[in-house]
Amino acid sequence: MKKIILLLFSIIFLFNKNLLSKDNAPFILNAQKIVNNHNESKVIATGDVEVIQGKEVLRADYLEFDKIKNKAYVKGNVSILDEDGVVYFADYAEVDKGFKNGLTKNISILFPDNSKVAAASGKRFKGTISRLKKALYTACNCDDPNKKPTWQIKASEVVHDSKRKKISYKNAFLEFLGFPVAYTPYYSHPDPSVKRQSGFLFPSYTSNSELGTIISTPYYYALSPYKDLTIEPKYISNQRPLMYAEYRQRFRNGELNIESSFTNADRRTRVKTYSNKNRGHLFIDGKFDHNDFWRYGFNIKRTTDDTYLARYMFEGASDRLQSDFFIEGFDDENYFYATGIATQVQSSTYQSNKTPLILPSINYNYQGSKKTKIGFVDFNANFLSLTRRQGSDLRKITLQPIITYPFQDNLGNRFKFQAKTTVSSYMLSHVQRTNKNDFKGMKNRIHPELLFGWDLPLQKKQNNSIFFLKPQAALILAPNRGGDEDIPNEDSDSFEFGETHLFNSSLYPGDDKLEKSNQRIDYGLNFSIKSQEKNLSSDFFIGQSFRFRKNHNFGSKSGLDDQLSDLIGRIGFGFGKNLNLSYRFLINKDSLFTSRRDQFTVSTKIYNTDVAINYIYLEPTTGISDEREEFNISLNHTFNDNYSLRYSIKEDLTSTGGMLGQKLALTFNNECLTTVIGLNRSYYLDREIKPNDTFMITFIFKTLGSIATGRNISN
Repeated sequence: MKKIILLLFSIIFLFNKNLLSKDNAPFILNAQKIVNNHNESKVIATGDVEVIQGKEVLRADYLEFDKIKNKAYVKGNVSILDEDGVVYFADYAEVDKGFKNGLTKNISILFPDNSKVAAASGKRFKGTISRLKKALYTACNCDDPNKKPTWQIKASEVVHDSKRKKISYKNAFLEFLGFPVAYTPYYSHPDPSVKRQSGFLFPSYTSNSELGTIISTPYYYALSPYKDLTIEPKYISNQRPLMYAEYRQRFRNGELNIESSFTNADRRTRVKTYSNKNRGHLFIDGKFDHNDFWRYGFNIKRTTDDTYLARYMFEGASDRLQSDFFIEGFDDENYFYATGIATQVQSSTYQSNKTPLILPSINYNYQGSKKTKIGFVDFNANFLSLTRRQGSDLRKITLQPIITYPFQDNLGNRFKFQAKTTVSSYMLSHVQRTNKNDFKGMKNRIHPELLFGWDLPLQKKQNNSIFFLKPQAALILAPNRGGDEDIPNEDSDSFEFGETHLFNSSLYPGDDKLEKSNQRIDYGLNFSIKSQEKNLSSDFFIGQSFRFRKNHNFGSKSGLDDQLSDLIGRIGFGFGKNLNLSYRFLINKDSLFTSRRDQFTVSTKIYNTDVAINYIYLEPTTGISDEREEFNISLNHTFNDNYSLRYSIKEDLTSTGGMLGQKLALTFNNECLTTVIGLNRSYYLDREIKPNDTFMITFIFKTLGSIATGRNISN
């Protein structure tokens, strides 16, 4: 029968008071047999021995405690669990009070994340330092003794400091599949229980035909539990070094992220190369909650010049950088949003002097949640200030009360009456006009709109399938306005006719530009089928708009350049998880086999390959957009649980287009290592940025970090 001795009483009062650790936690000893040898001052326990002190537990087949030396000798399936959840295994161990000091043979250490250290022998000092001889470390599974782990670190000596949460190696070899691939006389990293600790991160190597060899050696500072700093100097063989830094901080009510870089290097334009130019960037992002109603934030993105980010291959490089701030407040019925936006052009396609500065844009929306005698009452208000270095400047105040009255009859018909009035006041300057001087002055406008909407949702369930049919229509009445060249169009310039524009009081998304003919009827039909048994689904929508007058101010080939619009719609099919089809269209009403817009999407799984295909075609629209035709496909093939291959291609199919990009990546992934071998082809050309091919290899070692290396293989 298992005996239990509470050493709080028996050892303190009968044997030796020194067994207690400094925190005065008692020992509890469990064993099948316990012998107290008074003559030799020893306690011997055998069979399922277990010693517990606080959160630390020792287990073994045999334990011998010497009261004079204040030391315990254990052997046979020895394991020690410390307060951090780390487990020590050994064939034999000598430990003193509180497991603070000792020595072991054939020791292994198992960390909470399943990574492990093994050694021929080891010593433990001060309860925090374990010094292991002829040791190895790995985060890979080692269940099969005949199989080498994916990677491991072998060293003549490994020191684990549990107080500093650090593992150090002397004369260390990194082995991959049993073969040594790297050596270092000294190496250290945080132990797996550490989420963050100061120290060097893995370096990275990249080669570029323009910049040459790029070597990065980042250092991470854990400034506190809620803030950190990463400094990353970069050696660039064909240019001067670059310094990159990232600072992150978390607050009780928000977060702050700062990213910056600096270098002194050459800058090349189309006509000249400038030497010794200071180049760099600064990104600052902050978001904060003031209370349950209000929150605010800011986002600053600036560079010294428009090709710097792409030239040095920074993430976040785009054709425009937007800096802004916002103040936002909302509850069940009210919404407030104020912002300011400044844009820095990063592409030669755009003119920076014509890019607007928005300061401020203030929006308020009230949405009534209760129906009154006249219906639901909503109210929108907006103030906008927009300036340019070259071009029109605008300040606008807009007030928009809305009353919506929905009702339904006994047959299921749903009706909606909506009355909306938009009151706008403009203060304008530098507005260009055809064959006239630029306009400067005030403009006021009141634009009332009435909408009568109807739909009839019908649903039927038959043979485990749900059939849904909804015809709908809307009558829109408003004064015929037409264009006013004294008011610049700032909010409807990129209009594209789609199914979401139907059944709204205005086809334009904004209110700067109004339709010439504002009396029309929209009508459409929704139909869908969903099979619950076979997991199949389909949906269909088609719609059209009819204006009472022929004259209009829509662009040619927009789909709205006639009294009767083109047909707009979508078709979708779903065949479980393995095949989904979607098609959006704008069909020329005068030639039903001719489309003005096609957008086709396919996602499917063929055996172990995920396939995604996207195709889009847009006819050129006068004054709005050029012709666009693009095709892209991505394939992701999974060979097994460890290997996968991904390929993607994107191409501009227009007469002036061409290939936009290609990517190929082979990925290996298991419990302790992720390896990505990739080849990227970029066709982007803009001044000092040229098309290039880049070969990349990335190794992500669990608990250690990542190593990335790449090479530009362009001529």
